Amino acid sequence: MSLNLKDIFDKNYLKGYFHRNKKIFLVSILLFIILGSIGTLTNSDTMGIEFHKSLEGDMQKNVDSESDYETSFIGFLALFIHNFINDFSSIIGGLFLFIPTLYISFINATNMITLFVKVDPLLILVAVMPHGIFEIPSSIFAMAGGLMLFITEINVIKAIFTRNSVKEAINDSDKLIKDAIISTIIVFILLVIAAFIEIFITPLLMNMV
Repeated sequence: MSLNLKDIFDKNYLKGYFHRNKKIFLVSILLFIILGSIGTLTNSDTMGIEFHKSLEGDMQKNVDSESDYETSFIGFLALFIHNFINDFSSIIGGLFLFIPTLYISFINATNMITLFVKVDPLLILVAVMPHGIFEIPSSIFAMAGGLMLFITEINVIKAIFTRNSVKEAINDSDKLIKDAIISTIIVFILLVIAAFIEIFITPLLMNMV
């Protein structure tokens, strides 16, 4: 297997990332909307309520003192790690017949859409959107990464059943594997930004309204 991971740092290769995977992203976006809509319609009275309560309560904190800053920094790390594990599990879930990816995406999409349906628009604008514009795409990138690995897995399974070379099947899917890694890096960056905004910026914005 000749998987050249140096390509993920090549500018020309990176520029083709979205073009190569436009169908995968289209499917991921549609799935995110469909899963979230189904979840919201079937669980609209229960999903997202706990997060709504946390927005109205815990996120009212400010970071004026050094001790508050230290506590907030720990909260930032905890939030980032929690969210990254969640989205990384969605990516790796592609190797398990895409089932974990669908489940995690269902929860993420349902919680997010339910918030927009159930929560006061001003609260959405101030407390959700600043970090949500990074967190929502992160979930979609994670689903896309999981789909890339799932397609790779299907190619390998086909090779096994048709008695073709598994090594060749993996080589043919090398761009999918590398793009799944790029998706993971993008998710990492988006979630760092989202966690920073949610912990350090959102409380300040909420104190203004």
